[in-house]
Amino acid sequence: TWAFDFRVMTPTAWWRVPMQTVVGGLPTDPAAQYRIHRAMLQQFQYGRPRKHWVLKGFHGFRLAEFFATYPDAGLLWLHRDPVQVAASRTMMMADILEGIVGPVDLHAAARMHLDLTRAGIANTMTNPLVDDQRIKHVRYTDFLADPVAVVRDYYDFCGRVLTADAETQMRDYLANNKGDRHGKFRYSTRLLTDIGEDLDALHEEFRPFRERFGVEIEKRD
Repeated sequence: TWAFDFRVMTPTAWWRVPMQTVVGGLPTDPAAQYRIHRAMLQQFQYGRPRKHWVLKGFHGFRLAEFFATYPDAGLLWLHRDPVQVAASRTMMMADILEGIVGPVDLHAAARMHLDLTRAGIANTMTNPLVDDQRIKHVRYTDFLADPVAVVRDYYDFCGRVLTADAETQMRDYLANNKGDRHGKFRYSTRLLTDIGEDLDALHEEFRPFRERFGVEIEKRD
């Protein structure tokens, strides 16, 4: 819902014009943004049966404001090899932006997204709220291996029960909607080595993060 905060006005959210995404375009007042977020959810739910909301959002840098707004919320936090994160997000955003602005400078994009990855890891390693008991930390590789098992564990973490019917529907959906059904997303860590980065040095840089959350180095190009 941050795109509906008129202090942001992210070009790609509002206007069909060839402008790049404003990566740092989130509001500078996260408490105000979460008030908008909560108000929108209340509007959506008005007059409807009470249910649990399941949402995806950018909460890592704003945990204090997130939990102040939703003190009874639970948060599932996926952790992945940061080297793969930097390479993947570089290619993902390049693919998106190429359709909006044309050819993308992959070297500049890789530098930017590596910097953003470093900032995210630094926040994760220094923010005391990362250890809040309302957060369940999950390895990305575990989620890929058995997403339904991760969901079941998270339900248990939240004091809820994943019904057999719900699990069956999830597995049926996954079986009939493969992630690569419209084409496989491809990227390479060469995006990082092409800008002069040494992968072994990056792995060593991120070693404290990997050790803290049990994240292994992903052996892929």
